[in-house]
Amino acid sequence: MHPNFFKQLLLISQFELKRGFATRKGLLSLVTFAVVWYFILLYPLRFAADLLVQEKGFKQNSSFLDFIGFGSLQLWPIPEFGVFWQFALLIFPMLSITVAADQTCSDRERGTLRFIVMRSSRNCLFFGRFVGVMAIQALLIFATAFSTLALVLYRDVSLFSSALPDLFVITFNVILAVLPFTAMMAALSARVKSARQATLWAILIWTFLAGIISGFAYYLPALDFFKCLIPGYQLSDLAQLSEWQTLQLAYIPLLQSLVLLALGRWIMARQAL
Repeated sequence: MHPNFFKQLLLISQFELKRGFATRKGLLSLVTFAVVWYFILLYPLRFAADLLVQEKGFKQNSSFLDFIGFGSLQLWPIPEFGVFWQFALLIFPMLSITVAADQTCSDRERGTLRFIVMRSSRNCLFFGRFVGVMAIQALLIFATAFSTLALVLYRDVSLFSSALPDLFVITFNVILAVLPFTAMMAALSARVKSARQATLWAILIWTFLAGIISGFAYYLPALDFFKCLIPGYQLSDLAQLSEWQTLQLAYIPLLQSLVLLALGRWIMARQAL
């Protein structure tokens, strides 16, 4: 591997971070996300956590949460993290489709991609943008996780030491969960002309691929293995686990990300700039 590969990759990743946080569009998106998350934290998350605290005093077989299908929330010793876990598995993979949609497509449309590649390899550009977008999402995940920790400490400051392991497990798993979605958008961004097209194709491919594979697997159970190729395939099962048990399915998003990144690199190497 070329000795300047990691240096160029780091520079491209830093540029992506600046584009995500230091531009007007990036700051507007960040403020919008912060406002939306503030209301999620203050109302549904806090309300559900208070309900879970009350549920601790009830018998398991008479739990209201079991009745509505959210009994897995009780598996978390700290209620706020249980609720945050459910919200994070729903919000961040969907957010990843929009945040990671414009990795290389807009530069290709403007003609600046050819200028960048004159000073860097296509591999550096492809993987550098991917790493930069993942860093942005990781920072957002950490910010929301620590805000949830602040909510926990507001209720009971003595929970700090027991909350840290759960905080680490949740953030690590959510980052893993968004990896294949970001890799999918990297591959689509290398092929289409705009972020809007990448988002549209991601939704269409994701939904139709899931439906087609599930339909074939229903009649041919041997094809059930191909469900592992669908980003987010493991999320419903992951939501039923808690704490360190959630790492049991970590291999699925890692495998999906490797396949999608390999596909995206192949597209990037052959796509006209």
